[in-house]
Amino acid sequence: MNEQQRFISLFDQEIIHTFDYLEMLTAAHWNAIPCDAEALFLGARVNKITIAALTRHLIHAESHWFEQIASLPAAGTMPVPGKAVLEENIPDGVGLIGAYRAAHAKNMQKLNALTAETLEKEIIFTGRRYTGIGFLWSTLGHHAYHLGQIDLLMRQQETIAPEYMEWRETGRVIG
Repeated sequence: MNEQQRFISLFDQEIIHTFDYLEMLTAAHWNAIPCDAEALFLGARVNKITIAALTRHLIHAESHWFEQIASLPAAGTMPVPGKAVLEENIPDGVGLIGAYRAAHAKNMQKLNALTAETLEKEIIFTGRRYTGIGFLWSTLGHHAYHLGQIDLLMRQQETIAPEYMEWRETGRVIG
């Protein structure tokens, strides 16, 4: 298994695991802010940290990044994903999970189509230099960071989230 395949294997399992979290939610969970504070502001892209806002952010950012990485020239600067405008009209709950599933399927196609040249080229994001594959690993960290926030929001609402890294896959080596 090469590094691209390892990344894809782990990323896919983490997203599938995220669906396990999201499928546990009731309507009340999606926009609850059980512990409100000024520090829960995530800038222009996410106004208040809610599970719905985090899910929309993940859909938008991952789709944006995986689209951009293939089209950027070597040493090109990747734009920061803007506000998730298209995702704002997707209803919370089943609709949002369905949209994420569809986006993930497209993302997996994009990831599988990346060339060795794309994975080796240097790109710039937020003033930092990455190789293509290094940037992909950073996206996995980004997803895990926000999944931890979703986990905490669920627990603050008396809902025990799934155990992290207890992936559904048990029949093969992951990554």
